[in-house]
Amino acid sequence: MSILVKNKILKKAAKMVAVRGVDGISMRTLAIETGIAVSVLYHYFKNKDDLLYQMFKHTGKELGSSRSKLPPVKNSASMLKQRIKFQLDNAEDIVAILKYYFAYRSDFSKAESGFIPDRAYTHIVEVLECGVRTKEFKVQNIIQEAKIITHAINGFVLEYFPAKLSGKEKIILINSISEFLLKALNFQEKNIIKLKV
Repeated sequence: MSILVKNKILKKAAKMVAVRGVDGISMRTLAIETGIAVSVLYHYFKNKDDLLYQMFKHTGKELGSSRSKLPPVKNSASMLKQRIKFQLDNAEDIVAILKYYFAYRSDFSKAESGFIPDRAYTHIVEVLECGVRTKEFKVQNIIQEAKIITHAINGFVLEYFPAKLSGKEKIILINSISEFLLKALNFQEKNIIKLKV
């Protein structure tokens, strides 16, 4: 079994899911678009669900590996901008993961604050832990805040995809999102009005 062939299939599947959603991909269309025989696809994957699950896992792992290679930054504000830029730069893969998640949501464990795949917010947990450590802001529940911030950033990724942002427009968007989130993180807890459940 060639890892290069399998990775080529998974990369193409991620692209197709990002653009068309999980219903817009079939083993036959994937075979046509990759130039790989359907029988070969079934050699690597039991069925479409298996292919999509492996695409989800592979794409997430690749994103995590790429993110781990980001250069160190001096503070949490810079790290937040770096992570927002990373999400926008990798929009196609992020959207593929999100569309998989939307389609297979029932396969994920429900957390107290709703559904979100494990590790989907790790990059923001790192930002918040840095900010707390450097005393840039106080966060009472890092996991909860990281999930909310991740959802907010991913909302922008979904909104702009498949457009490729660049130049001034991209810089303005990154700065606007990060400034808004940093203001929210620095907002005093006593000023928050909570709805009764």
